[in-house]
Amino acid sequence: MRHLIIGSSAAGISAARTIRKLDPAAEITIISKDETIYSRCLLHHFISGARSEDRLAFIPADFMVKKQIDWKKGQEVVRVIAAEKLVETKKGEKYGYDKLLIATGSRAFLPPIAGLRQGKQVYTLRDLQDAKKIKEMSQDKQQIAIIGAGLIGIDLATSLKTSANQVAVIELAPHILPLQLDQQAAANYEKLFNSQGIEIYTNNSVNEVILDQHDNVVELVLQDGSSLKTDLILVATGVRTNVSLVDGTGVKIDKGILVDEHQESSSKDIYAAGDVCQSYEVFQGEKSLTPIWPVAVKQGETAAYNMVGLEKRLTDNFASKNSMRFAGLSTISYGLVESPDNSYQIQVRTERNCYQKVIYKDGIIYGALIQGELENAGVLGKLIKDKIAVDDYLDNIFTLSYADFFAQQEDASFSYKI
Repeated sequence: MRHLIIGSSAAGISAARTIRKLDPAAEITIISKDETIYSRCLLHHFISGARSEDRLAFIPADFMVKKQIDWKKGQEVVRVIAAEKLVETKKGEKYGYDKLLIATGSRAFLPPIAGLRQGKQVYTLRDLQDAKKIKEMSQDKQQIAIIGAGLIGIDLATSLKTSANQVAVIELAPHILPLQLDQQAAANYEKLFNSQGIEIYTNNSVNEVILDQHDNVVELVLQDGSSLKTDLILVATGVRTNVSLVDGTGVKIDKGILVDEHQESSSKDIYAAGDVCQSYEVFQGEKSLTPIWPVAVKQGETAAYNMVGLEKRLTDNFASKNSMRFAGLSTISYGLVESPDNSYQIQVRTERNCYQKVIYKDGIIYGALIQGELENAGVLGKLIKDKIAVDDYLDNIFTLSYADFFAQQEDASFSYKI
């Protein structure tokens, strides 16, 4: 059986490892644009100097050899020819498959801002090459502007701020990290960032990038009419899935490649996993993008089982979780961070260096935000994921532990009620 995997990040490597475990005789080929294996989650640490390039890897250096995987590195697949069970690379080379896994991830999105695409000192962060360019270009830059205050934008800001430069972050939403935090949790971080000299501009956006006669960036004009001097612009305004390679194949696409619980697409023998796929997410109750590392690993493993002919369903595809640590302050959020309407109830606990919030309705918790003290975060995540009724526990919701859900059976044994 010929298994072809496009992509060498979390989902692709997880699938390859699982296929080899399940079928020692399988023929496995990985084709990737990347020439090294590394964790994209660690790229900001490389930029800051906290990690060297060789400490970005998440597999042993001899992984491909030991697992007997034919790795075609530094090659980009531009077309899937489903009718012939072939893929074609940018160089015109073609490779056949019996089962295909697409794990091509996503690419950075550049918003339509005047002057942005023409500017020479404009970068995004998606891969190691981007990180190397940003690290090199930032060395002698005095005024760095970051457009977008999501996780990538904040990672960049905290990685690049030094005593010798100015870093400004511009965000359209009312506060930073709008998908992960509420106003209060975000304000706690904004206060810390301001103390480090990072300037935060929320409720604002960039209208225009001013360039000199050689297309060097010199200034940003903001929506409110103010301007910021800059000599380096980093854009962190979201991503788009890499799905163009399946154009004309009949593979169904929405925001990503639509897959079923086996990670199989609408086209037989073509699977997708990781950021590129759109799968059923248990909290949202619909097919959505699930761009977090642990989910990509599970999706790759699930695809692998089905590719070798062993049925496996992904039933706990829970991606409504975010964890972060900036300026010494840790936060985890699950599900909703704001109440959708007044039919939901909210409990908040604020203590020194600790902010906690739960959102619930009819005894079911739909959202939790835990900042500072994280002891009971895992319990809340489990309750939200499985939509377990907690009517009897609402009075002590912030102090729950797994011990609260132990139940003793008639034979004196114990089991979890959760």
